[in-house]
Amino acid sequence: MNLPNILTILRFLLVPIFTAVFFSHLKYNYILALIIFLLSGLTDILDGFIARKYNMVTQFGKLFDPLADKLMILTVLWCLVLKEYIPPWVFYIVLAKEIFMILGSALLYGKIKIVVSANIYGKISTFLFYIAIFSLILRWQISFYILILALIIAIFALVMYILKYVNEYKRLRSTSRE
Repeated sequence: MNLPNILTILRFLLVPIFTAVFFSHLKYNYILALIIFLLSGLTDILDGFIARKYNMVTQFGKLFDPLADKLMILTVLWCLVLKEYIPPWVFYIVLAKEIFMILGSALLYGKIKIVVSANIYGKISTFLFYIAIFSLILRWQISFYILILALIIAIFALVMYILKYVNEYKRLRSTSRE
């Protein structure tokens, strides 16, 4: 188990901690929850940097790193729905997109051993979701617009993933027939 993978596991552990703190009756629960959320984002950046810089990229990291991110963002969005900071349809769109991505990734990995890696649009949408969530928790006026922009880019990223991997799947099928 290397350091990037430990950081990925830490991000999974931060999910229930975020939830417990967010719904607690601590004096500064939202600020503490926000710090936990930002720590999750920081460990995501750090584990990716360390894995690439020191050649510590693993199959575990490729598969579970994005799952940790998805779980944290979905959990935080659901918490925001429960507190009525955002409408439920935002959560359900992101949930549907993420389920589709997970199932599609599992299918590709199972059939042709391709690990779906993040594209630039996916990274931008994740970054925007972090900004949106940060601003939503702090109740900034512009936060919902940032959230909608993140949602639009996430859907665009999904379309780009689909196009890329459909083409890759077709290419691999055609070369295996030759």
